[in-house]
Amino acid sequence: MPSPLRAALFDLDGTLIDSATGIASALNHTLQALGHAPEPETLIRTWIGDGARQLLRQGLQHAGGDLPDGEAFESAYALLMRHYADSLPLQARAYPGAEDALQGLHARGVRVALCTNKPQRFIAPLFEALGWNDLFDAVVGGDTLPVHKPDPEPLWHIARGFGIDPAQSVMVGDSRTDAEAARAAGMPLVLVDYGYRRGYDLQTAGALQVTADLRSLLDLAVE
Repeated sequence: MPSPLRAALFDLDGTLIDSATGIASALNHTLQALGHAPEPETLIRTWIGDGARQLLRQGLQHAGGDLPDGEAFESAYALLMRHYADSLPLQARAYPGAEDALQGLHARGVRVALCTNKPQRFIAPLFEALGWNDLFDAVVGGDTLPVHKPDPEPLWHIARGFGIDPAQSVMVGDSRTDAEAARAAGMPLVLVDYGYRRGYDLQTAGALQVTADLRSLLDLAVE
């Protein structure tokens, strides 16, 4: 870090929580309601990472039931969102070390924020299930602002709210979306080597570090 770390912004799915089992359940319930066969979770994991609309498009394409943009697709998407809400208890699976990292950063005086593309209305139930209601100083979901990652504005919005320069923060994520947002925002980047990378080459992303354990972030924090 070129300056002391004052804030850490975290992606959610694939970074702090392994939500794939719940997301796969939601997609499969949707596919079955539309007359298609369910898909293996291992396959659906490879589709996660570009948002729920793209997930639905990939599921329908694989099932041979593509829907063009319009009323039919929006109806299917609304159905997915209903099943998605029901799946939140299955999504609330924190990665080992995630909570320790969040608490440790707070203890070192680092502000902690969530910067995710998951719709805002799904975040509070997850926090409640995880017991994380008091761990974040700011939360930005995918529909909190008019734009979402990889646009840099969500990252800038959080930094402005904290009254700090983006260079004094770090974006922590698992995918190209997080990397491109951080690069555009002028914010240092840390990537986890698990999660939903969708074939993205983590080693060439220009990250400060690629880590298997979020507790390694504590080494960036100055007490």
